[in-house]
Amino acid sequence: MKIGILKSTIAVLVFVLAFLSCNVNAQTKKEVQFSLDTLYRSHLKLNDEYRQLIERWKQYDAFYRHVKATMLEKELANEPIEEGAVLVDEAWNKQTAHLKSLEDSTVYLVDSLNRLYEQHQLLQLQNELYLRMLTGQLNEAAFPHTEKELLGSWNLFLKPMQLSGDAYHSGLISHNPFTVADSLQQYNIYRLEFLPDELANIYFKDGRSQKCFYEVNAFSAGQPYSISYSKQEEFKMTIHVSPMPSGLEVSYEIPLDTTQVLYFNGVMKP
Repeated sequence: MKIGILKSTIAVLVFVLAFLSCNVNAQTKKEVQFSLDTLYRSHLKLNDEYRQLIERWKQYDAFYRHVKATMLEKELANEPIEEGAVLVDEAWNKQTAHLKSLEDSTVYLVDSLNRLYEQHQLLQLQNELYLRMLTGQLNEAAFPHTEKELLGSWNLFLKPMQLSGDAYHSGLISHNPFTVADSLQQYNIYRLEFLPDELANIYFKDGRSQKCFYEVNAFSAGQPYSISYSKQEEFKMTIHVSPMPSGLEVSYEIPLDTTQVLYFNGVMKP
């Protein structure tokens, strides 16, 4: 548009100069000089605007060439702007669809990595349980000969187990990998403290501790017996103890609402 204005202005200048040449005798030299100066300044201004337009056109042309070279195949890079703009839109839509597909794939990948991380955490927990169990079995076994010898602190090395079938005709299946780790940890005891006056402290692996009373039922140095723990209606549990070559084997039922009976089973050593 400004180029058209420039052409119109030049035509006007030619007309004015012709007019001035016809009427120069009717004007003073000063008036003619003023008119020429004004026209010259207008010419300089229009010429500067023309150069700015050329520079801006070069920038747009360079940008358009860059877009075509980036988004279009080589044989289409020299298409005129009308066809090129359509091709660029098509390429843009394809890239947008491809980006959306990448975003969906990224979400799926993140979900998969989260599941792998959860499985890794579960395996790490199981390995820790097996290591504690192995460490406990390698330590020297201790067998209290009287009920008073139970007093003190005992470490427990346990792993989850599943009891299937009838209680009197059943099989123990160890490791129980299908159980959620957090639901087990809140019942996993790692230390027992037997205090005077039948008081006890129970320490769970999730960080909880429980103060309660305890009662030893039918203690025997060589036969199975049980220890009952209670604190009014707030807390109740029973631990079964059996003297074994590896030490005192203990087990207790996990109070979870499942179709199978779940236990923690292992050894108890000072």
